[in-house]
Amino acid sequence: MAATFPFTLVTPTGVVAEGQAEEVSAIGPLGEFGVLPDHINFITSLVPGVLEARLPDGVAMHWVVSGGLAEVKDGVMTVLASSAESPESIDANTAAAQVQDADEKFSNLSFYDPDYAPAQEALMLARARVEAAALKPASR
Repeated sequence: MAATFPFTLVTPTGVVAEGQAEEVSAIGPLGEFGVLPDHINFITSLVPGVLEARLPDGVAMHWVVSGGLAEVKDGVMTVLASSAESPESIDANTAAAQVQDADEKFSNLSFYDPDYAPAQEALMLARARVEAAALKPASR
């Protein structure tokens, strides 16, 4: 059995996931990062994207997080997310339409426009939803 570490995903509405994980990956401002057992103490902000937790039984759990913080302290990982959506709760067609809308708004903004950063985050979140919708198990 592979080594694991305690992992908790929390949103303002409560604990979304809690248990042991073999690996967790998420996206910070400098790009994607991964956490394995015995990881060095670490804290970073999160940007909108897909968070993946690989469980000891080999199952990979996914959530779309809209931002937040990730901390590893003394071998325990805690993610405080602004929100977390499961791939099953995302409609692929709606997500694709959100990407088109967000991309159109973002492409018409200057870097110096005060709406630039929120539009960029909205586009990143919409793209993460499309990515997560593709992770849903196929219906039988």
